[in-house]
Amino acid sequence: MRDPYLILGIAEDADDAMVEKAYLEGIKRCPPERDAERFQALRAAYERLRTQRDRIGYRLFDVTPPEPADLLDRIAPVGPTRRPEPALFEALLRGDD
Repeated sequence: MRDPYLILGIAEDADDAMVEKAYLEGIKRCPPERDAERFQALRAAYERLRTQRDRIGYRLFDVTPPEPADLLDRIAPVGPTRRPEPALFEALLRGDD
């Protein structure tokens, strides 16, 4: 799973209200009828970070390595900034030409 903080677009020190606000704004932008995959990602991220206890547990016990898309989002956030395609980035990580 991708980094839930990046999916919701929040900082790691966000409180419960900020997590809920980011989730509600996200589902307004991507309702399940329009983008079911994105909605599922938002829902999973929200479920993982819903409370302070959940966020502490995630920080302490999540050991999954970051996905290439997470690395790209940390380097160049989505928006007006241009960034390379994820497939190109994955090819570079594998050492393809």
